[in-house]
Amino acid sequence: MLSNDLTTIAVEVPVWFWAKEINEGISGHIDILQIRNNKVFILDYKPEAVKDKKAIGQLFLYARALSLRLWLPLDDFRCAWFDEENYFEFNPALANYKGVQV
Repeated sequence: MLSNDLTTIAVEVPVWFWAKEINEGISGHIDILQIRNNKVFILDYKPEAVKDKKAIGQLFLYARALSLRLWLPLDDFRCAWFDEENYFEFNPALANYKGVQV
């Protein structure tokens, strides 16, 4: 599948950073990173995507970490979580997570 995929640039990307606003370390792995339409897409597989209540917060923090490390504005990112039947996407620049307004 990935051999024919021209947009995926990495899979299982480790992420770690300290979020000063919430005084918490954030770590995890981004399942899929893609470049599409001049945006960096952070994609995360969730077995029951429609029921996942933590996906937005997790993906927002991954986007924030990459934004800081790559010196790219959050508006250059898109976040999405999915399963076999569903796909949900948002712009992290418009998100508000635990009082951290961007």
